Amino acid sequence: MLEKLYEKLWRRIGGRPWTEIIREDARREPLLYLLIFLLGGVFLTIKAKQNWWQILIGFIAGVIVGHLWW
Repeated sequence: MLEKLYEKLWRRIGGRPWTEIIREDARREPLLYLLIFLLGGVFLTIKAKQNWWQILIGFIAGVIVGHLWW
């Protein structure tokens, strides 16, 4: 059911799966995506008042999960 909903959304917005669109953009501009993720981690660190190493672990886990997803 969720797969059909996701397909309806991406067919209307972008015309193909968003993971493919993001993957192509990330390959063209990898530094931009790395900076976005790092700035997001810094923001979460400040907002959640966590230690820097907790965000680093979260960032590494996110990279691993992102690679498994794609």
